[in-house]
Amino acid sequence: MLFRGTFTVACVTLSVSVGADQAGDEAQLKALHAEIVQLIGAATCINLVHCRVVALGTRPCGGAAEYLAYSNLAGQSKREAIEAKAYEYTFLFEDLQRATKQVGTCEVLSQPRPACVDGRCRIDAGVQ
Repeated sequence: MLFRGTFTVACVTLSVSVGADQAGDEAQLKALHAEIVQLIGAATCINLVHCRVVALGTRPCGGAAEYLAYSNLAGQSKREAIEAKAYEYTFLFEDLQRATKQVGTCEVLSQPRPACVDGRCRIDAGVQ
């Protein structure tokens, strides 16, 4: 049942984004990114166990285009909201890449580790 609901949402998103023009998709992508950043907020943590990393977008040869650190201190519903928006963002990102036939270097970013620094979740600077 959950799979069917997720599939239906993906189909609705696809039909909306495919019919939109490129400028509209780019504006929607920018707005979704801002919404994700707003949902993440201050990303407060007490220790590392509160920090997570979410992937956004895709690269031509695989992997995410970007990673953001967030906190799970606010509870499961906020985590689910961030992950749902990240999925929506990545779906639109891929759709826009296909529509504009974007190409890029074939490098895959490894998923970074989160870190809790000064009470805030961050991407671990020691990971390249």
